[in-house]
Amino acid sequence: MKISILGVGSIGTLFGALLSRTEHEIHLHGRGEHLAMIATNGIDVIGEESFSVESQRFELTFDEAGIPSRFDGSSDVVIIAGKARSLDSLSMLAGKLLKTDGIAFAITNGLGHAERLSSELGIHRVVYASTTHGANIPIQSSVEWAGKGQLNLAAAITSQSEKLQTFSDSIAGSGINCEIVEDGRDLVWNKVLINIAINPLAALAGVKNGELLETEMFANAVFTMIEGANVARAEQIDVGTNQQLEEKLRQVLTLTSSNSCSMLEDVKEGITTEISVLNREIANRGEKLGISTPLNNMLASIIELITP
Repeated sequence: MKISILGVGSIGTLFGALLSRTEHEIHLHGRGEHLAMIATNGIDVIGEESFSVESQRFELTFDEAGIPSRFDGSSDVVIIAGKARSLDSLSMLAGKLLKTDGIAFAITNGLGHAERLSSELGIHRVVYASTTHGANIPIQSSVEWAGKGQLNLAAAITSQSEKLQTFSDSIAGSGINCEIVEDGRDLVWNKVLINIAINPLAALAGVKNGELLETEMFANAVFTMIEGANVARAEQIDVGTNQQLEEKLRQVLTLTSSNSCSMLEDVKEGITTEISVLNREIANRGEKLGISTPLNNMLASIIELITP
């Protein structure tokens, strides 16, 4: 099986390193100095586990140079790990790489990604996905595994179930901890609720995830999450009770306490964040449904004000 990972940031690098421990061919596609250093030095993983992967273990292609035609239609699985802002261009690239009977999924934060992928690839080749692994890039060609989590997948149509199970079984032991769940929309929404609670607050306060467990910060995170949950419930999404959501948030913050969320890193670098598909999307959907989301609207407005 050949697996292509498009977007080699922190989580894409971590997944590449973990999948290298399987028997599959691993293709990494990205841009910039980080991937160039991987081509020279391989990947060093630190944090939850420490191990190194030589560059020869991967097939590497660079956005700056394009992908050779020999890659066309060669991938059984395409994982989109880039930022939400690059989803459309990476979806087109996935269409070039993916076999006619392959599957693709995005582990990018936010709402609506599976639907956008389906418009490019067809619903028969797209599955729902989310991950709770935490990762950072401390130096080029290295990745810190800041928190062990899961990769959760859900079929968009019944005929995908066997393919998903085969893929999940084939990466057992890699450390990715893949689990197949039934409802894809519930899966994505539950991850988004975690993201809207953690990412903007951590970014604005300039803190790692664990510091949000402080009483006042945690209360604000919970209230932000509950606003999003009210919107989800109006869309007939099962997100559990508010108490269950609070307990889940506390668990994630504890497990990823040393992680600097992606939005914090984006704010530090002065680049566009994923706020448009997180808190701003919650506020927009809430407005359409007549549901008040003042915290999400405020957090989105501040992040939008201080970033491009």
